[in-house]
Amino acid sequence: MSTDLNFSKISCKGTSYEIGSMLGELLEQNPELRKINIETTENGVDSETLKKKLILLKEFCPNVIEEANAVSDRIKIPISRLAVFNDSSLSSGACSQMAALPSITKNGHLLIGRSYEFVHDDEKNLVVIDADNYPAHIGFSLFLFGRFDGINEHGLTVTMSSCEFGQPSYGEGLWFPLVLRAILDNCTKVDEAVYLLKQMPVRCCANILIADRYGDAVLAEIICYGDNRKISLRRSDEYLISTNHYVNYDMLKYDNNHGKHSEMRYQAIEKLLRKEKGEISESHIKSLLSKKIPNGVCCSYYEDGLGTLHSMLFDLTDCTVDICFGSPNLHMFERVSFNEPVGISLFNVPYKNEFPQNPNDFWQTLPREVK
Repeated sequence: MSTDLNFSKISCKGTSYEIGSMLGELLEQNPELRKINIETTENGVDSETLKKKLILLKEFCPNVIEEANAVSDRIKIPISRLAVFNDSSLSSGACSQMAALPSITKNGHLLIGRSYEFVHDDEKNLVVIDADNYPAHIGFSLFLFGRFDGINEHGLTVTMSSCEFGQPSYGEGLWFPLVLRAILDNCTKVDEAVYLLKQMPVRCCANILIADRYGDAVLAEIICYGDNRKISLRRSDEYLISTNHYVNYDMLKYDNNHGKHSEMRYQAIEKLLRKEKGEISESHIKSLLSKKIPNGVCCSYYEDGLGTLHSMLFDLTDCTVDICFGSPNLHMFERVSFNEPVGISLFNVPYKNEFPQNPNDFWQTLPREVK
């Protein structure tokens, strides 16, 4: 089956309130995005829940409060109806991410590859934001104000892959879209981002990859359950890889939903990085992102929740990002800059849904390595 993915792109500059007003305009123009980001109930979350969320945002993402107030004013709804404040709104997508450090790339640059997979009607909105008093950044939004991924003007990049499948996080705290947003808005280097990550009351089960233009990178594997959390860091001089399972030894006991498809994508990435060590280029990573699983990480199983919605290649040394909207097996990458003209654009990208040839094998859960 072949049909279209509905994307939007918004580029805006100004105060956080002015940016929020443009985000409200985007919701007016994009019914699919509006449906995702506005609760159907008349009042949204209860006042106590909203109060707790706003207290956290005031400390770590005060600009999001300004943006949310502006959206509320623009489309004339209480901010309690914005989905970003409702913990039950978030579903788990699948992702692949990799960092090729300067020691193994042909040009000595730090390269990041990233793909995001989920259902076809998930949020598909690229933002290019230059807010007063904050570094400009480029990334895909989640619940409008949070981020799936991104790069800021300082060359700091943050991406993620979910591990919520086996152990959904619960309790009070910031879920990953706002964690990533806080890092992009406040950090210039990996060490700063790690410090902030440890200070935040993170509430997610995820792998977060952080890298900077100075050649540093770290992968944070995170597990949260109630008021308890664990952050396990992994560094390397050569490469870092993450899909939808834990790898660090001290995290294996939490790895209770290790999908075979996650392992297949991990192995495809590692095979390339090992084989082409010292010669890794942008074309190698784009090729990997474009090849279908098991030879690459691209997936076409949209109806099953594993369809590639966007792919990204970051060159942190040059502070650039190339993006493919939809499947890179079908479409080309394009350069997106911090100087995109202010405005909103809506566009459609064809996609083709497929199903695994052997679904029982493909969707199986692998046993834990350590109990």
